[in-house]
Amino acid sequence: MPFVSLKEFPTFGRVATWEEWRNATGQALPDFLFPWFVSNMLGFVLLWIAVKYPWFSRKAWGALMILASIVNSYAMLFMDPTGYHEFGVLAIPPMQHFIYSKFFANPAFLVLAIALCQLLVGIILLLGESPNVLKAGLAGTIVWFLSITPLGLMSGFPSSLTYATTMVLCWPPNTSTHKQKIS
Repeated sequence: MPFVSLKEFPTFGRVATWEEWRNATGQALPDFLFPWFVSNMLGFVLLWIAVKYPWFSRKAWGALMILASIVNSYAMLFMDPTGYHEFGVLAIPPMQHFIYSKFFANPAFLVLAIALCQLLVGIILLLGESPNVLKAGLAGTIVWFLSITPLGLMSGFPSSLTYATTMVLCWPPNTSTHKQKIS
């Protein structure tokens, strides 16, 4: 089966019914099965690393978030920004509404804002030493992964949930030495 551009799907540019969404996802699955598999296997490897070496995992995720920021920025500035509209075809219908309304109007502005946030949390995870700063970066990354989950197959679902869990495992230990006095 040759790859079919998601722009060719009958639901491109409009909010689909749940049944149309299921059909589109089923139709696109063969084309996206390999990247989906890689994304989910990578998620489990990174989850294992976070269990064993949370410090290393934080640094690796910092580098990955910076890389994602660079890729998204490059795509918006030097390629066709409307390519991101294709994510809407396989997103769940409530997310399709966002993509085909606000996002559709100006994808470059929104993706560049997202890329800036990715860059900031990436720098925090890579270079941050303060537990409070690290917690802010990890929280931002958790929000990011949870927010892309409704993209469904295009977010590698459920890998985005695995990635968020990885960030939870990277949470720095509470180093507070103050204990509450019991009266």
